[in-house]
Amino acid sequence: MASTTGNPANVAAISTMNFGTSGAPCTSVLGNVTTVAVTPWNVVAVDYNNTTGVTTGYIGNVKANVSAGVCKFTVTGKASATYTNSTGVLAVNSVAGELTVTNPVNCGAIVTTSTKPTFKGNYAVKVAGTSTIPTIVGSNP
Repeated sequence: MASTTGNPANVAAISTMNFGTSGAPCTSVLGNVTTVAVTPWNVVAVDYNNTTGVTTGYIGNVKANVSAGVCKFTVTGKASATYTNSTGVLAVNSVAGELTVTNPVNCGAIVTTSTKPTFKGNYAVKVAGTSTIPTIVGSNP
């Protein structure tokens, strides 16, 4: 992500995304979860607070293919997020209903099209190829 000005505006694109590691995989009642992001996802700034340096917005164009054991499904939608200039943390904290499940296969009643997944996590953001924390500022008063 680069430093940028704008609200509302697309301020970044996410071209790679990893969930869990081999030493600490994501888990569920169905077993280890494998998630393959279909990118790019976009970071959209909706409102910037000049006093706090916090931008509210969302991660858009979310699409991920998920498998847990024999259960497979796709998650699509958006996920609410904030970005804090002083820390460089993109805090994703979606609410039920922002993301939807499609094409569940071999999931029984555990994952259906009525399931309301959420996406939560804090990500340290740097300008690509550097150790610099990017700054987002608003263009609307």
